[in-house]
Amino acid sequence: MPPSIHPVDLITALRHKHLTPAIVFLTSRRACDEAMEAFDHADVVLPPVRQEAIGVALERVITQYPSIAEHPLIPIVQRIGVAAHHAGHLPSWKIAIEELMRQGHLDAVFATTTLAAGVDFPARTVVITQSSIRKSRDFTDLTIGEVQQIAGRAGRRGKDHVGFAVITPSPYIDLTVLTKGLTGQPEAIDSQFTISYPMVLNLLKAHPHEHIHGILAKSFAQFQLNQRAELIEKKLDLVQTQLAPFGPRQCTDWITQWQTFDHVRKRRPARHQTHRSESPEIAARLPFLTPGRVVGLHRGRGIVLRQYRSKGQKNSMLTMLRPDGAVTECPVTSVQEVYDRTYDCVESPAYPWCSTDTFDRLSEQLEDLPPRLPILPILASQPVEPLPDAIVQSLGDFPCPTCSSRPACQKDFLTASRLRQEQHRHTKSIQALRTSLWHRFQERVEVLQTFGYLTSTAQLTADGEWARLIRIDHSLLITELIRAEAFTGADPSLLTGIMASLAHDDDRPGAFPRISPDLSSLLRQVRKLAENLTPHEDPPLLRADVAALAERWIAEPTLTWIGLCRLTTMAEGDIYRLLARTIEYLSQLQTLKATHPGLADSAAQALALIRRGVLEELP
Repeated sequence: MPPSIHPVDLITALRHKHLTPAIVFLTSRRACDEAMEAFDHADVVLPPVRQEAIGVALERVITQYPSIAEHPLIPIVQRIGVAAHHAGHLPSWKIAIEELMRQGHLDAVFATTTLAAGVDFPARTVVITQSSIRKSRDFTDLTIGEVQQIAGRAGRRGKDHVGFAVITPSPYIDLTVLTKGLTGQPEAIDSQFTISYPMVLNLLKAHPHEHIHGILAKSFAQFQLNQRAELIEKKLDLVQTQLAPFGPRQCTDWITQWQTFDHVRKRRPARHQTHRSESPEIAARLPFLTPGRVVGLHRGRGIVLRQYRSKGQKNSMLTMLRPDGAVTECPVTSVQEVYDRTYDCVESPAYPWCSTDTFDRLSEQLEDLPPRLPILPILASQPVEPLPDAIVQSLGDFPCPTCSSRPACQKDFLTASRLRQEQHRHTKSIQALRTSLWHRFQERVEVLQTFGYLTSTAQLTADGEWARLIRIDHSLLITELIRAEAFTGADPSLLTGIMASLAHDDDRPGAFPRISPDLSSLLRQVRKLAENLTPHEDPPLLRADVAALAERWIAEPTLTWIGLCRLTTMAEGDIYRLLARTIEYLSQLQTLKATHPGLADSAAQALALIRRGVLEELP
């Protein structure tokens, strides 16, 4: 969403108040680009001296990064002294903007919140135009840490004594969020540590299995888990203190005995009913077989007039109005379908169990029903598992009726039972937090043993030795593809297309070139294997359109970067990141020279072809 103040007016005001250079944080890349477009015909140009200084600085950057020589934003940057900086731009362009800002040539930069962290990009003023941020496809409020990261960009070290954070008015801004962000304590850092398959293989390559538990215990992730466990331990101590008055009485564990008794008592009526009632499927239908409901029978259809159950009858019965105007009785078990169609029915206590008007109207409506009606989905509940005979038999032997402490136990049971349940829940949570990291490691070990990368004693097999070199996302899928010889005979362009589809993790739609039949066939094979591995590894998006873009870059060595960008609506910066990640994936395959020389050679050829143009400028 754009700022409520026109970008030209905003920059003019900041200049007038001597609040430049400034970073204007906007919600999206599109908002940044639209803000730049607003300066196309603006007359707030810089003096010639400053324009010349910007031109000289840009020339120096262009010498190092020739790909930005014809960037369409250069004229505005040089004429107005403002720029845009977001992930849709090439890294070389972002470097140029950062350099201009550091040298004091720019008055303002329109940026997304990605600029708030990770880049040395100070300014005298930051302008906050939003209290929410787009994450995936939804907007969420800025966290305290994000607000403070944004505000923390205000004030240049060694140049400004103070920094200014300006909040612009907007119907989309929530001052409560920003006030809390500027005055509150930042959220705690949460470890993102995950145990991957290559991590397991490399740990077992370097350390004995029994030593790894100690290594994981020293991780920051386990440290945070221990902190959470300690908080629950304090709650557990409090619960145990509250449980102390409910200690052993006549029975050593009277709470458990009373819980068993209570459990049996509640289940006993259910056992009594299940003996006499219908099956779960029929029982689930009964609430829907109300007067006026249309149902399907063995022969034809009918409308329910009443549901009843006479003494001695095993099943519930229905009184039905049939298409010929007949009123019949039938058991509910004769109903084949329950339709999602109900008519108003004025009931009557005597035959035909509805008013005369209702009877005539229902007869006409029954005749006019369409051949097909939507069926009402009815879910049958799971059958109740019978109690063990031992528990049922113990009900009669329960000692409390003759126990002298029964009144006290009966009075305290509900409180004691609740505390006991809290005690068990806290104990389980503590145990899970203390051991979850190790359990996750063990789960990965078992999977790798199942697939033959580890022996039963957790030693690396021959496949495990080379599989540990694949240290990228979806490593299990990639190593299984290699073992299945899916890449045998695949030329560099096909290999690059598959690696790009694995590396890409953005589901934003766009326009892309058409995929080749060979790549489409290979991608189907990859997708099928990925589905089979779903229980062990989250499947990648495997977007065919993105794979086609990378394939075209390799298959046509004469294709220029500008030509590639014209083949898709994908942003330039996104294309760069896609190919940069693909390079990383291909580099991993290139390391398999000893065990898979053909695949490594194909990866090496792909790397030689992919590194051209913009991709040559940056390491």
